[in-house]
Amino acid sequence: MKNIIAFVLLLGLCSSCEEDFLETAPYSFSSPENFYSNEVEIELAITAGYSVINDGSVMGNGNYDTFGRGLLFMLNGGTDESITKEGFGNTDYAPWGLASFNSTNKFLKYNWFYWYAGINRLNLLLENLDGAEMEDEARRETVRAEARFLRGLYHMYLAKMFGAIPTYTESQADPEKARQPLNEVYELIIEDLKYAYENLDHRSSKTGRANKWTAGGFLAELYCYLGSCKKFGVGNDLAFPLNSFDWVDEDDMYAKALVVASDVVDNSGYRLIDQYDYLFRATTSSYQREECLFMAEGSDDISNQRINIWVNNLLPQGNRDLVGGGYGWLRPTGEFYYKYTDGDFRRDHNLVGVIPNNADYEEIDGIRYFIPNSISQLAEPTEFNSYTQGKFRVQDPKQKTVVNYGTEGNFPLLRFANILLLKAEAQYFTGNEVEARNTISIVRNRALEDGYTVATLNNAYYKEDFVEELLDERSRELAFECQRRFDLMRFNKFDEAINGLDVSNGRWNSVVAELKSNWVSHKIWFPLPLEQTEINPNLEQNPGY
Repeated sequence: MKNIIAFVLLLGLCSSCEEDFLETAPYSFSSPENFYSNEVEIELAITAGYSVINDGSVMGNGNYDTFGRGLLFMLNGGTDESITKEGFGNTDYAPWGLASFNSTNKFLKYNWFYWYAGINRLNLLLENLDGAEMEDEARRETVRAEARFLRGLYHMYLAKMFGAIPTYTESQADPEKARQPLNEVYELIIEDLKYAYENLDHRSSKTGRANKWTAGGFLAELYCYLGSCKKFGVGNDLAFPLNSFDWVDEDDMYAKALVVASDVVDNSGYRLIDQYDYLFRATTSSYQREECLFMAEGSDDISNQRINIWVNNLLPQGNRDLVGGGYGWLRPTGEFYYKYTDGDFRRDHNLVGVIPNNADYEEIDGIRYFIPNSISQLAEPTEFNSYTQGKFRVQDPKQKTVVNYGTEGNFPLLRFANILLLKAEAQYFTGNEVEARNTISIVRNRALEDGYTVATLNNAYYKEDFVEELLDERSRELAFECQRRFDLMRFNKFDEAINGLDVSNGRWNSVVAELKSNWVSHKIWFPLPLEQTEINPNLEQNPGY
C-alpha cells in the first residue's frame, strides 16, 4: 500500500471540462496547497476520479488497465462462457482463461493500484471541496455525490474481486492498514452509493457521468450480490472469517434490492433499445445511452490513452487492419452456444465465425461494419477454429480515428437489461415467482427474431429451478460483459460450472482439462498482489494462495 499512498498527488490526465469529459489533455502534477481552489480545478479533479475506470495512463501502461483491457480478461475468462484459446501462452493474459493466475500476475498488481489510486484522488477531492471558490453551490454538491459514488464503486470492485480489503475515506491514510472484514467494507460502500442515489440528479449535464439512477442501479446490484452470497453460503467451506457473509440479512437485502430496482425501472427513463447489437458497436453511443446507465467511456483521441482495447478477446476473429477483426485470445466454450435456442437473436450476434477479408458490410449511420460469417447453419458450429465471440464490433478500420489496436467504443458496465434481471431476482426471493418470470420475459422479448414469440423462448428456456433459469438468462443477455464470474461466485455455482464443461464439446474446449486441473474453490477470490503483501505485513493473503 505504501506506493499507493505515495501516489495521492497524481492528478494527471484531467480534462478541459468540455461536454465530453473524455476529450482530455495531460495536466501537471499538483499538490493540495495550490490546487482545488476554484471550479475549474474541481472539475479537473472529479474527471481524474472517473478516468481510473479505463485509463491505462495512470501508470503509463495501457496493457493492464481496468475496463480498458485488463478486467476484460480477469472477469470474463475462466468461466463456462470464456476460456483461453488453445496454444495461446502469454503469461500475463492466458492464465485468466485457465484459472492458473497467481499473486504475481501483473493484472492483479495494476488493478489493485488503479482502484486505490482512484480512491485517493476522490478522498483528496472530498477533503478540499468545501474550500474551493464555486459560484454554483448546486454543482459543488453534485461533485460531492459523484465522488462518493465513485469511491463506493471502486471499493465495491475491489471487494468483489478480493474479498476483505482496507477501505479509505482519508487521503493521509495508514499505508500498513489491515484488511477489514466484509461487513465493515460493505457498510462504507452502501453508505456511499446511497448518498449518491439520494443526491445526484436525474441526468448529468456532462456526458458519461453518473446520475441518480447509475448509483441506484449499482446499489440494487450490490443488494442482490450480498443477498445471494449469504443465501448460497459463499465461502463457508473456506473458513476464512474476513470474507464471511454470515452478517448479511438476506431477506433485508432482497427487499431493498426490489425497492431500488423497481424505482430505476419505473422512473429512470432508461429502456431496452430495440437494436440489441447497437449496444456493442464502437460508434453507437447515442443508442447506448438510452439503455446503459454507466459505461467505461472510450475516446477518439489517442493522445489521452483512454481508448478501450477490444482487439485481444472481444471482437470476432479477423484481420485487424482490413476488417476490424480481433485476435481471439479468449474463446467461447461449446456449452455456451447451446444455452441459446433458435429464434433468439443474441445467439447469432454473440457467437460467430471469422470476419473474412472480403466480408460484406452493413452501415449504421454511415459507418461501415464488416459482417462475420454465421456458424448457426453448420452441423457442428462449435467445432470450427473460427468459432469466436462476436458481441462487440469495431468499424471499418479506414473510418477509425484511433490507432487500430484500440477503439473509441464504450464498454457497458450497467445496462437496463441487467436492472430488469436484478428486479426479477429480487421479486423471486421476496416471494413472487410469477412476476419474476414476467420480468425476465421483458428481456427475452427484445431478443426475438422475426416469426417467433416470447412464449417460444420462455418454453425453451424454462427450468423448474428458477435460479438456474435466471443464471442462464443473465449469461445469455450479459455475456462477455464482466458479469459471469461474479454471478457464478455469488450463487456458489463456480465448481459446478467448471466441472460441467466437457473437453469434447467444441474446438476450444480442448483446454478444459487444464482449466479443471487448475480450478480450486478458493479461486472465487483473487489473490492479493504479492507486491502489496510484501510491502504491507498486515495484509493477510486469501486462503489457498
